[in-house]
Amino acid sequence: MLTPFIAAKTARPQMLRARIRRQRLYDALEAAVRCPLTVVCAGAGWGKTVLVSAWADTRRTPVAWLTLDAHDNDVQLFWASVAAALRAAGAVPPDSALAELGAVPSDHVERLRHLARGLGQLSAPTVLVLDDFHEITDEDVLAELSGLLRHPPPGLRLVLLTRSQVALPLHRMRATGEVAEIRSGELAFTAAEAADLLARHGLALPADEVAALVEHTEGWAAGLQLGATFLAGPDGPRTVADFAGDVRAVDEYLADEVLSGQSPHLYRFLLHTSICEHVCGDLADAITLGSDGQRTLEELERVNDFVIRLGAKPQWFRYHHLLRDMLRHRLLLECPTMLPELHRRAAGWHAAHNSIFEAIEHAVAAGDWAYVGRLVVTQAAPLIASAHRAALSRLLRQIPPTEFAATPELRVCVALLLFDAGDYDAIPAQLAGAAELLRDRTEAQRLPAELTLGSLRVAVHRAGGDMPEVVAETTRLLAMLAKVRFAEVPSAVQYRAIALNNKGFGLLWTGRPDRAQRYLWAASTAARAAGVELVEISALGHLALLEVMSGSVQEAARLATGARDLAERRGLMSALQTGSVHLALALVHLERDDLAAAQRALQQAMRAHRGEPAVAQWLVRLGVQARLALAHGDPRAARAFLHEARRDADAGLSAPALDRWLLLTESEVDLATGAAETVAHRYAVLARRHRLTSPERVCAARAGYAVHDLRRAEELLAGLRAPLSETAATVAARIVGAQVADAAGYGLQAADRLADAFALADQEGIHRPFLALRDARLDALVARQNLLPHRNAEFVAEILAGMRAGTPLHRPALPAGQLSERETEVLRFLPTMLTAGEIAGELGVSVNTIKAHMRSIYRKLEAPRRRAVVARAREYGLL
Repeated sequence: MLTPFIAAKTARPQMLRARIRRQRLYDALEAAVRCPLTVVCAGAGWGKTVLVSAWADTRRTPVAWLTLDAHDNDVQLFWASVAAALRAAGAVPPDSALAELGAVPSDHVERLRHLARGLGQLSAPTVLVLDDFHEITDEDVLAELSGLLRHPPPGLRLVLLTRSQVALPLHRMRATGEVAEIRSGELAFTAAEAADLLARHGLALPADEVAALVEHTEGWAAGLQLGATFLAGPDGPRTVADFAGDVRAVDEYLADEVLSGQSPHLYRFLLHTSICEHVCGDLADAITLGSDGQRTLEELERVNDFVIRLGAKPQWFRYHHLLRDMLRHRLLLECPTMLPELHRRAAGWHAAHNSIFEAIEHAVAAGDWAYVGRLVVTQAAPLIASAHRAALSRLLRQIPPTEFAATPELRVCVALLLFDAGDYDAIPAQLAGAAELLRDRTEAQRLPAELTLGSLRVAVHRAGGDMPEVVAETTRLLAMLAKVRFAEVPSAVQYRAIALNNKGFGLLWTGRPDRAQRYLWAASTAARAAGVELVEISALGHLALLEVMSGSVQEAARLATGARDLAERRGLMSALQTGSVHLALALVHLERDDLAAAQRALQQAMRAHRGEPAVAQWLVRLGVQARLALAHGDPRAARAFLHEARRDADAGLSAPALDRWLLLTESEVDLATGAAETVAHRYAVLARRHRLTSPERVCAARAGYAVHDLRRAEELLAGLRAPLSETAATVAARIVGAQVADAAGYGLQAADRLADAFALADQEGIHRPFLALRDARLDALVARQNLLPHRNAEFVAEILAGMRAGTPLHRPALPAGQLSERETEVLRFLPTMLTAGEIAGELGVSVNTIKAHMRSIYRKLEAPRRRAVVARAREYGLL
C-alpha cells in the first residue's frame, strides 16, 4: 500500500483547463519512445509536464509517472519510488521481483541484479516518466541509471523531463540512435496552437495579433498562458502590445494578476501551503487551521492553470514551479516568523499519517530540534535497523551538533548516528547522558525514550556477543512495552518485534534452544504484523540456524528457504539481517553434500556481513567456512578458520552455545586428522560439567570408536535423547552405531542400524554423514547394503557412488608390519567356520604352513584370538 506522499509522487499531473491537443508533438513522442531513452529538455514553463501527461492519455499501454524532488537523491529511495510508480501504473505482475518491493537492497550489486530481474518482468511494454529529473544530482543514482541504460530492459522506455542537460553519458546512445531528444525549439507553440490556447480562454484574436503574441513570448507556454489570462482580464480591453510576456516579467505578473485579485483568505492559503511540495485538503487544513482546504484546492484548480491536480481524483495537488517559487519567496519576506510554526503544523500532520520522513523534514525546516528528537524516539528510531537506515541517518545529520545535549531524545539521535557508523564503543556514554536528562521526568514521560535507550543497549550487547545481557535487557524492554499505549508511542509494535527477536537470539547462543525457539517464532509473527520485514527475516534465519545446528536439516531448509524467498521478493538479499538465513542454507547444503551451493550461500552471507561488527554472526560464518573446508578435504584450512575465530572473539563474548558449536567443529577436524584421543578426553571432561547435546554425543562416540573403546561408544549412543524427527544427528548416530556393532562382531545389528540411517537420510536427502564418517568398515557395510533388496536402493547406490568418487581412504599402518600376500589370503578365511586344516586344503598347502601364517597375522594385528583378529582386521580395512 502506498503512503499518501508516495501516492502523490506517482500520480500523473492533470491540467484539464488549458490542455490542447498538440498532435505534432504527440507524434514526435510516439516516435521517440521507440528508443530506450527520451529526453524532454527545456526551462521552466515550456509545457513539458502538460505535454507528456496529455500524450500519456492517448496510449493503451501503461505509463508510469514519478515526480522527483531533492529527497530522491538517495539511491535506495529513488529505486523504491520507481518500483512504486511502476506498480501504481499496473505494469508489475504479481509474481514480479518488484511486486512487493517496499525498499530496495542497500548492496549495489544485489540492487542492480534485483532491479534488472524485476524490470525484465513487466507485464506489458511500459513507459516510465521521470518528471523534474534535474533534481537528481546524486552520483550513485546517476551511475546506476547509466548502467541500466547500457543494457535497457526490452519492455521499458524511459522518458526524462528536465530543465537542464541530464548528467548522463548520452554520447554513446546518440551515436547508436538509442536516445531521442525534444527541446524548447520543438516545444514552442506554433501560431495555430497558440490560437487554440487563446480560444480555450474565450479569446478570438486576429491572426496578426496571435503571431505577435507568439513572437513576443517565443512560443513559451507559460508566457502564452500568462498572456491569455492577461488579455481575458476583467479590467477592460487589453492588447498584445500591453503584455510584455518575457521571463523577467513572470514574478511580477504572477503577483499582480494571479494573487492581487484573490481574497486575503485565499492569498494566505496559497502563501502558507506553499511550504509543501504536494498538498491535499486535510494537510492544507492542518497548516492553515482552516476547514475548507479541499474545496479551496478544487476551486483553485478549476479557475487557475498554476494549481495542478495529481491523478484522476482531486485528492493531491501541487503548485506550478513558477508560482510555488514566488509564493515561498513572498512567505519568507512577509511572514518570516510564521515559517517555523507552519512547518511544525505540517510535521504534525505527516506524523499522524505515518509519513515519518516528511514529518522529520518539516520539523528540521522549522528548526524545532526538540520536536525532531521526539519524532525520532516515538516513531522513527526502529527504522535504523531497517532498509530505511540510510535515509534516517541523513536526516539526523542535519541536527546541529550544538543541539545534541539539549534533550534526552537528541542524545538518542547521537546514539543512533553512532549505531549507523558502527561505533558501538561510543554509544554507552550517550545513553548514560540521555538517562541522566530523563531523571526529572515522570515514568510516563520517560517511557518512549527509555524504549529506544533499551533497544540501543541491546544492540551494543549483541554486537559484542554478551548474550546474557542481551537476554536480561530484552526482558526489561518487553516488560516496559507491556505498559505502552500505541497512541503515545506508535513505534511500540516495531520495538516489540525487535525485542522478541533479540531475546530469541540471546537465548539461542546461551544454550536454551527450546525457549529461543518460542521467542523467535513470536518475533517472526510480530514482525509480520508490524511490517518490519528485516526482523521477520532475521527471526526465521535464526530459527533455521537453531534447527540445522541441532541436526534437523529438513525443517532448517524449509525455514531458511521461506526467509530467503521473502528477502528475494523484497530486494533484501544483502541486508545484514539475512546473514543468518544464508549461513543456515550453507549448513543445509553441506549436509546434502552440495558444496557448490554451500559456497554460494556462504558468499552471500559474507556480502550481508560486510562492514558490520556483530561478533556472533562473524564467528558462525568462520565456523561454516571451517566446515566447508573440511568437506573439501582441507583440514589445515579448517583449522586456520577456527584459529581466526578464537583470535577475533571479543573479550566480552559470552555465548556458551556458540562456543560449544565451534568446539564441535574443531572436534570434527581433530577426528579427520587422527586426534581421536584428544576428542575423547575433551568430551569426557565436558560431560562431567554439562549435559552433552545429540551432535556432541555422536562426536564423542566417533572418538570412542576410533580409539577402540567400543563400550564407551555404545554408552554414548544409547544415551541419546529421543531425537527430533528426521535429523542429521540421528543419521550420524545410526552410522556410528553400525560401525561400532560391526567392529564388535555384530554384523546383523550393524546392517540394521545402517539400513535405518539410509531410510532417514533418504527422506531428507542427507549425504554428508556418510562421507564424513567414511572408513574402510563403512565402505564395506555400504557395499553390502547395496547388494541387499532395499526400499532405498537408489539412494544407497547414490551414496556408494559418492563414496567411491571421493578421496581414496588412507589405510593405517599395522602395529607390527604389513601382511604378506599369502597372509592376506589366509586372513580372508578367518571370518568363516573353516578350521586350519580346511583352509590348508582350500589353498593347497600344509596345515603347519597355515598355522605359521595365522601366528604371524595374530602378532601383526596384536590380537590373541581368532575372533579378535577378525575385529581388528575390519578396523584396519583388511576385510
